[in-house]
Amino acid sequence: MNSKRPFLFVKNFKRLLVFFFLGFFVVCSSKAESYPAIKQQKLVRDPTDRIIAQEVAKLMELPGYTAISGVLYIKGKAHPFHFGKLSNGQKPNDHTIYEIGSIAKTYTGLLLSQAVYDNKIKLDDDVRSYLGDKYPNLVLSNNEPITFRHLITHTSGLPPVINCNNNGQTAHEQAACFEHFTKADFFKELKNVKITDQSGKNYHYSSVGIQLVGYILENVYHSSFDDLFKKYIFSRFGDRNVFSELKSKENAQASVGKNSKGEPMPLINGFYRYAGGLKTTTHSMLNYIRGCLESNDKVIKQMMTRLTGDVQYGRAYAWNTFNYNGADKMLYHNGGTLGHSSWIALYPDQKIGIFIVTNVVTANSQSKLNELSNSIINQIKS
Repeated sequence: MNSKRPFLFVKNFKRLLVFFFLGFFVVCSSKAESYPAIKQQKLVRDPTDRIIAQEVAKLMELPGYTAISGVLYIKGKAHPFHFGKLSNGQKPNDHTIYEIGSIAKTYTGLLLSQAVYDNKIKLDDDVRSYLGDKYPNLVLSNNEPITFRHLITHTSGLPPVINCNNNGQTAHEQAACFEHFTKADFFKELKNVKITDQSGKNYHYSSVGIQLVGYILENVYHSSFDDLFKKYIFSRFGDRNVFSELKSKENAQASVGKNSKGEPMPLINGFYRYAGGLKTTTHSMLNYIRGCLESNDKVIKQMMTRLTGDVQYGRAYAWNTFNYNGADKMLYHNGGTLGHSSWIALYPDQKIGIFIVTNVVTANSQSKLNELSNSIINQIKS
């Protein structure tokens, strides 16, 4: 695949000084100049944008956070935001390309919902019947089959990964391994996988399970990854700025992430496209959020249906669910790569959605984005 084109389809950093309660930030415009905090505060006239600015500034006080981007969608209005500077010294904007990590799984959830809607598969089908070979290891206790419901809700007992996870492997070695790990390699390794929990009930996060869903969908639709995204993702959201393969040196818009030591990290390309290999922009994520919240599309509605777990903490088609029967029902997912952390949350009954991404991975960067999201949402809803 052309590394530049879209698909067809977690210290020791210098702390950012925060004057009063606002930091140096850029709100909504990639062309905004740097201003002293008091001047910037005066520029933020919209109450919602002011809340976002205040809360992001608190996070950027912590070591390592040098750039944060995102978008809040509420009441039919978008509030994009961009703070700090990227690793190349440039200010992020609506078209900066970030890795979104496991948020990619939600796209696979939508593809699976499409297949169920099209009667291509049934959620409780034995996945082995779609593999074209024997996999006697893919079975639960009492000889119960592993189903698509198990795979998409992380209850199959499959391990998190099956490749490129050797002890002592550097980040660059791991990224290179991902690039060269093929579909054939995946199915070869799948034959040797041991199910860690055969109950079929307990949550065990597995990128392997989601990747397997994606590969099966390619088979049932007789389509490539690119074609599936073109037909079932881009046709819905009208946006093509989502990438599976991208070289940061070849694209000036690509953000270079870093680890907790501030060391630059490679982008993940190739393998795990369905489970964590996507890169995109805040503008594209806005289209995704808006489409999920505003559409009457039956496949999208089905995607947000709770499939397992309880009403407090459950799981839909790859999405996590919270307070499912409540007025503040939330669907959410986080993402982490070698150098980026991200978060997305949807409040379908209130038509509110938020996406946040930063170019650093620390031990708690994903949970920090979760907290930031909650703080913003709680204030705008109060």
